This record gives sequence, structure tokens and C-alpha cells, in this order.
Amino acid sequence: MRYVSPIESLVAAVLKANGDGLVMHVGERPYVLAPTGSVNLSERPLTVDAMKGALADLLAPEDQRTLSEVGAVEREIRPGDQTGDTFVLVAARGGDDIWIELRRQRAVTRQARPGLAGAAVSEEPLPAQAPAAKAEPRAVTDPSEAPPAAAQAAVAPSEAPPAAAPAQPEPAALADRAAPAADTQAPQAPPARPAPPPTPESAPRPRMAPSHPPPSASLPPSHSVRYGLSGPPSARTDEPAVQPPSARRTGAVREPAPGVVLPLSRTPIRADAPRSSSSPTPRYLGIGRLLRIASARGASSLFLTANARPSIRVDDEILPLETEPPLGKAEVEALILELAPGASREAFAGGTAAEWVYELQDVGRVRCVSFRDQRGPGAVFRLIPTRLISADQLGLSRDIQALCGEREGLVIVAGPRLSGKSTLISAFVDLINRTRSDYIVTIETEIKFVHENRRAMVSQREARSDPDAMLHGARAALRENPDVLVIDDLKTPDLVAVALDAAESGHLVIGAVTAHTTSAAIGRLIETAAYERQTQVALSLSEALRGAVAQVLLRKAGGGRVAARELLFNMPSVGALIAEGKIGQLPLAIDSGRKYGMVPMNDVLLAFVQSGAVDPREAYRKAYDRAAFLDLMKRDGIDTSFVERLA
Repeated sequence: MRYVSPIESLVAAVLKANGDGLVMHVGERPYVLAPTGSVNLSERPLTVDAMKGALADLLAPEDQRTLSEVGAVEREIRPGDQTGDTFVLVAARGGDDIWIELRRQRAVTRQARPGLAGAAVSEEPLPAQAPAAKAEPRAVTDPSEAPPAAAQAAVAPSEAPPAAAPAQPEPAALADRAAPAADTQAPQAPPARPAPPPTPESAPRPRMAPSHPPPSASLPPSHSVRYGLSGPPSARTDEPAVQPPSARRTGAVREPAPGVVLPLSRTPIRADAPRSSSSPTPRYLGIGRLLRIASARGASSLFLTANARPSIRVDDEILPLETEPPLGKAEVEALILELAPGASREAFAGGTAAEWVYELQDVGRVRCVSFRDQRGPGAVFRLIPTRLISADQLGLSRDIQALCGEREGLVIVAGPRLSGKSTLISAFVDLINRTRSDYIVTIETEIKFVHENRRAMVSQREARSDPDAMLHGARAALRENPDVLVIDDLKTPDLVAVALDAAESGHLVIGAVTAHTTSAAIGRLIETAAYERQTQVALSLSEALRGAVAQVLLRKAGGGRVAARELLFNMPSVGALIAEGKIGQLPLAIDSGRKYGMVPMNDVLLAFVQSGAVDPREAYRKAYDRAAFLDLMKRDGIDTSFVERLA
């Protein structure tokens, strides 16, 4: 069995799918980009080790050195098959982010010039003289370079295609057949036979000029001309190409296609699609590649600004993509317009901010916001993950999961900005969806996680941060008699009133509040109401509340983030404090309610510091009651000298 090299197997995969290229990237499944869409080659994403092995198999040692020094390498591959296509292997690497592309450059088949299909083709060898055309092929200066006359003799009549069949281009190998006794005596050329009748494939193109010279003035195939992108348009379209003997027999001419850069990150794509030669972004392969890089690195946002490298937000930190060059104004604008729909495109062109949502394969939904600052155009692309994270994956305790088993009442999810409140609420909805046969309605400012119906039926509605739209949506949802109502932002008095009425009337309401602790969230709900109604809101809240969870995200010492959660249950003592408006005493009630499952935030922060998972300075920065947390660390013998330096 013949050994098949890795590059041959990749080329075969592209040819089998009739694709335009193949893409391999860490964290993604390898796929071939075909005219009908992408074709996955594996069901498993590629790991870093797998991509390192691919680099070792595909690149020569000198290419690997170039990749390690420069960060990218490119080389041309000629598979030697009968298609005449060439391939370009491109590899880029920045740390563990590895990207490999195999781009296909198709050979173009051109039909015969006017008058060729209907003319008789002579079987006599043609003299090696240049054609009278505008193109300038390489001149033959050494007579020894010209092939012998016998090498240009035509094949036997038995090898010619039938006269009734359309003319087909033959492999290049058939064009080089020669008589074995070329150095003794050239064979007599058989009489010329008529060419097959014209077919639609061999019909002359209207754009071909009829004044081309006859094909008898062609050079031998060893001196064919390859036109590049820099050649004049006339040389690539209207000028006659050098014809091998097989092309003169069949009436078709094969010539290598000009090299083009395929934006493989866009689907679907066709190699013959019209391209703008003035596009400023071919070397970036489109915005899709940058978004896939950001997704593979676990980023939540991608930032594009003029005269700067693209940057991503990972674990609440802004990091530039060191493997990407700085973007100019025209490049940033082209990348933004690549995703912008019609209305947003017009707004962006007019200089105003635009916002839209885009669905990208293998990435998910992307919320795009464009702007213009002192540097020029810019945009922020927020990656909305589509993969649901379950309660077990979040590490929710049984006491927290027990809140999802309530049949009625109010459950509060609290946390500061970018603390994962939406992820936590999504885990609650997913748990109810898998364990209860209920009707769930969610009113969300931005739909991030899409829930499919399991045991329950889930209806998700987006209000786009409009309080009036959220209020109308909540009231309309209550008329549908849902079992569970989710409101992801309780920030207006009317919304709080609707949530409390629904909780008191037998619905389970899950609402989010922007606050650092559970006691602060309860105080925020009471304070939203008018002063004369705060007492009534406090009484309703003391009766309807079932529990509250407050969450903050902390940076781990070894990278990544971890969630610290405070848990409050509505025990009789807690309800009495809420009804009397003594919200400041709730932290003491949580401390005394440890035996009932309540968890103070400072206890969780201290446990992370003791285990070494979180640096003491990070925990101190995230603590809401810093004085109490500092006393806990001192009592536990933790070095707190950094507090004095911060002061």
C-alpha cells in the first residue's frame, strides 16, 4: 500500500468536497470550505497537541524555524494531479493559538478562440516561434531548449476523442507523448482530419476579439506563459494563451489561475465570485477569523480600533492579539461593514453609532456596536455563548438549587456588573426545564442562552433594555398564566410591583438586581418605590421572598475566574427584619443562620484565600464589607500588609 503523506490527505479532502480550502484551528473542528457551505471533517475539536503534531507533519524543518521566529509561514504545494490546481499552505501561531489553512487556487479552463473549433487541425509539428500577441512569453535563446520536432507530433487517430463527443481537455501527460525514435527520423504526419462540430463548450466567447493570430504560431508547452495578478487585464482575459498539443486537438486551453487570497472564514464562498481588487482586508481573511480566535481563547468581547491591534476581553482583562498587525482606518471600516446589515451600514457610514446582532457559525450570536472616536472607526463585538452551563457545571450547592424547587414566591439573583448574573439565571431556568413540567416565560434585555423545550416549555422574549418594553412584556406574560416568570432586571418601581404581585398570586418569579450582596439587593428593591409606598413594598417582600443569591467573580491565582456566592433564606427572623425596614441588620441574620444553610459572602472569600485559589488582594478588592473581611484575615493569620500600601 502506498504511503499517503499528511499534506496529500488534506489535498484529497479538499478535492473530494470540491472545496476552496481547508481550515484547522485550535478549539474548532477541522472543516473544508465548499461552494455549498462548510464540511466538517471531524466531530471533535482540535486540541493544542493535535495542532502541534500537524505542524510537525506538514512543515519542513526550515519552515518550522520560520514559524517560530516570525509567527507565520506560507509555501506553495503542487499535488501533481490532473486538475492543474495549486495549493498554498499557510500556518500561523501565537503561543497555543495555532491556525492552519490550505487554500486552493483553481486552474482556469478557457475555450478555443473563434475559428479554432471549425478549422482543420494539422497533425504536422509546429515551428517554435512566438505568437504575434501582446503577451510576452519568455523567449527561447538557446536552441537546445526547444523540444525536438518529433516531440510535437500528434497522437494516433485512435487516441483522438470521437467526433460526436464534445471536446474535453486532456491531461498534460498526453501532450508530451513522442515517438521513441525521435533522434533518427521523424514520422510522417498523417493527413489532417476535420475537427468535431462546434459545441456550447467550444463556442467562442463574445468578449474574444476576432483578430487573434492563428494557433499555428504557438510555442511548445515548455514555454507557456503564467500571468499573475499584476499583469494587465488584457493579458489575463483577451490575449491568447500558449496551447499544448492536446489543447490544439480538443479546442480547449488550460492555464494556471492567477493567485488569489480566499477569505476562508466566510461561508458560503465560491472561487469564481467577483472580488474587489481594492479591498483593504484580504490579509485578515475577514472578521470571522478574528471572532473565532477570540472565541477559542475564551474571550467575551473583541475590540477593533484604528491604528491599533485587535484586542479581546478575557477574564475581565483587555489583552491585545500580539499575532495580529495593527489595523488602519480603511481596514477597520471594511471589517465592520462585512457584518453590518443595511440599516446599520447606513448609520455607520453617516457617522452615528449602530448596533446589530449577527449569527456566526462555530461562534454563536455576536452583538456588534460600532462607533467613531478621535482615531477613526471602531467596534466592539460581544460574543454571546450559545452553550448552556448547567447548575452542576457552575458548582451550585444543593441549597441554592433547592430555590428552583419552589412553586411560588420571589427568588432574587444579585451581583455587580459583569458578575455572571445572566449565566446563573440561565442555570436556574435549565434546572427547572429538566426537572419540572412547567411553562416558563423569560423577559430578557438580551437573549444569551437559548433554551430548548425539555420537560418544561420555555418562551424567551427580548426587550432590549427598554423598561417600558419589559413592563409590557411582563404584564402580557402574566395573562398567559405561566408557572415561572423570569425578569432579568428589576430596576423600576412598576417592574418590582409586577414581580411582587405575581409572586403573591402563585407564580415563581426569578428576578435579577444589580447589587453586591443579598441585603443590598433587598434594600434596592424597597428603595425603588416611592417613599409613601416603601412600607407596603417591604411588607410584600417579607412575605413573597423565598431566597436570594449574590454572586461576584474573582480572578484565580492560576488564571481564570471563580464565583463567590452569598446565600440568604427568608427565615422568620429575616422576614421580620425586612418588614420592619431594618435592612442593615440582615448581614447579622445571615451570620447567625449558618446552621440553616445561609452563607455570608466574607466566609466564601476567606475560604478561597485560605485554599490559595484567590490572592488576598483580589478577595479584599471584591469584598463589600472590607473592614469585616480584613478582621477575618487577621484572625486567620493572613498577611494583610498590602492594605496599608493600598491606603
